Amino acid sequence: MTISGDPILYGDKIIYLETGLVELEVKGKYIVVSFNVLLLGKNKVVLGMSFLWEYNLKINWVIGDVKI
Repeated sequence: MTISGDPILYGDKIIYLETGLVELEVKGKYIVVSFNVLLLGKNKVVLGMSFLWEYNLKINWVIGDVKI
C-alpha cells in the first residue's frame, strides 16, 4: 500500500511507502509487522517503541547486535 496525499515526515526524513502486514521468521520465531519505508541509507532501520516493547529485544549498542 503506498501513501497518498501529503508526504509523512519522520524527523527530517519522509515516509515513501507503507507496507501491509508481513510475516517474518527470525531465528525460528514468527512475527507479523508492517513497515514504513524511509530513505535512510544502507543497513539502517528505525524500530518503534511498540515493537521494542512487545519483543523486548536485547541490543548491544557497542557492536550493533540485536537479538529477539
